[in-house]
Amino acid sequence: MRRRIGCRAWKAFDERDRQAIRSQLAAGLAARCPRCHTVLEARPDSRLFAAFPAGVDGFDLDCRSCRLFHAEIRHTDRSLYALRLRRLAAAVLRA
Repeated sequence: MRRRIGCRAWKAFDERDRQAIRSQLAAGLAARCPRCHTVLEARPDSRLFAAFPAGVDGFDLDCRSCRLFHAEIRHTDRSLYALRLRRLAAAVLRA
């Protein structure tokens, strides 16, 4: 079996890079990759939807050259309710 030379998996930006991207978005600028300075491509759905409750709205910003992504997640009232119920159930099971 051949070994893979390099990993081609997508990884999330680290916290410092995420803060830089958020500040660009808050300023109304086009989001650029903090590492290679290319424009980030918007993806209509997020890779992290499977980990969040139903009703979450969001998108990914991808840097294809670095193979990094930033997930912008926005909770709705319904998703916050489901998240609180999940936390309550976990607390009841621990008690």
